[in-house]
Amino acid sequence: MMKMMTKKMSILALGICTVFGLAACNDSSQDQQSSIQPSDTRDQRFLNAKAGDVIEVEIADLIPTQGAIGYDQIYYKLGRWQGDWNRPTWQSDASSQLTYLNKTIGKKFSDYCETIGAKGRDDFTTLQQLKAATLSQINSFGCSEQPGTELADLKTVVVGYDGRLYLTDGHHTMTQLRELPDGGASLKVWVRVVENDSNLKTADAFWNKMVTDGRVWLRNGQNQPILYTQLPQNLGLKSVSNPNGMEESQHRSLMYFLRDIGYSKPEKATDFLEFLWQDWFENQAKLGLVKPLSFYHLDPKQYAVSDVLASTTLNKDLTLSGSATSYTAAVANYAVLMGTTSPQTLIYQNY
Repeated sequence: MMKMMTKKMSILALGICTVFGLAACNDSSQDQQSSIQPSDTRDQRFLNAKAGDVIEVEIADLIPTQGAIGYDQIYYKLGRWQGDWNRPTWQSDASSQLTYLNKTIGKKFSDYCETIGAKGRDDFTTLQQLKAATLSQINSFGCSEQPGTELADLKTVVVGYDGRLYLTDGHHTMTQLRELPDGGASLKVWVRVVENDSNLKTADAFWNKMVTDGRVWLRNGQNQPILYTQLPQNLGLKSVSNPNGMEESQHRSLMYFLRDIGYSKPEKATDFLEFLWQDWFENQAKLGLVKPLSFYHLDPKQYAVSDVLASTTLNKDLTLSGSATSYTAAVANYAVLMGTTSPQTLIYQNY
């Protein structure tokens, strides 16, 4: 009787272990599990990169550290690189056609070479060479130097707490390349590491350090403060096909076109310099010293192209003639505002 009861108790205990999966039913298994160390979930590819290293990556590897970019700056560059192979102006003059295509399509390859620290490249000598060139195959066009040679030209990254690469300079350049038909998220680029913060254990610790170091801009396209968790997850224009891309900032586009007209960018400029002007611009608009950007016809999806591109002339007395609402009018008015502001004026005081 006792043997039968013992046997039944053993079977019952086994059943309980089976149904409830109790770890205590197998002490040796518990010991084995407790000795297993948690796996390292960080991106292992860049953990050993140190400040000064030049690394080859794909654009998809680069994580934004700002919330928005100037879409019109992107559109300008994409248009600047877009030549018309069938432009009738040059059909009867092969030499002039090649010159024109070198200044448009050819410039795309020169700019790419400069971006990856390879200095640039010579013009194509034949139309056949130009037609065969594609960014996805660097050997199809070649650069003046090896990638990564010109360190000062390289865009910069920080290795984050998770081992991923956080882009601290070059959001517009990398987005331009990402949006090209022969570019894209998988395009190879070379970047320079400025710091490795993979020793930090949490996202909060990492982003707090990025803020302290001035390497992140936590504002969205409407210049509203955001959390680091609200930053875009990848580069590129935000769209249906890229829902995690970067928002548009019209003020950032304006600053691009104001360069060397309303201001000159210092050689060692403060990070996010172009964004730092926006608060001041908006305050000047509230004071009635300049029209807000919403006054101007900047978007061809909202206004006729003829309105957006209408001519505006800046006269010697700093008055304007022609269209008062065109894109040129916006640039001219804001250039005058910047140019007539005292050098002692404090533009941004919280940075």
